[in-house]
Amino acid sequence: MGKMVPKVFRMEGIRMVFALQLPDWLVGCFRIALLGEIYPDIVAIAVGYRADGNVLIRSYLDRPPKEVDFHGLEVVATNLDALGGKQSIIDRIDIQCVSLEGKAGAPDPLSGFVYYRKRVD
Repeated sequence: MGKMVPKVFRMEGIRMVFALQLPDWLVGCFRIALLGEIYPDIVAIAVGYRADGNVLIRSYLDRPPKEVDFHGLEVVATNLDALGGKQSIIDRIDIQCVSLEGKAGAPDPLSGFVYYRKRVD
């Protein structure tokens, strides 16, 4: 299993700092798993990761979730399982879609963001 490296992201204008930890191999898998699955309504995609192989993929949206949003995350989960599951590193993948409509502040990064779009209010 790859080493976990803390990564710090600073966002100008929002004035917050995230100290995030995701294994390098998982970030690499998400780079491929997300291809073609990012669209304008997605604000962020956060990942929760535990060393026992449990992964949570949470998509934050500008609007209430629709069936198509869950379908897109199912595609990402399937791609991730195909990439990371080859060596039985990933045991379980859960997905969530959360609306940020009308909510101020930043979404919860869980273990780290694999995608983040600056929100313009």
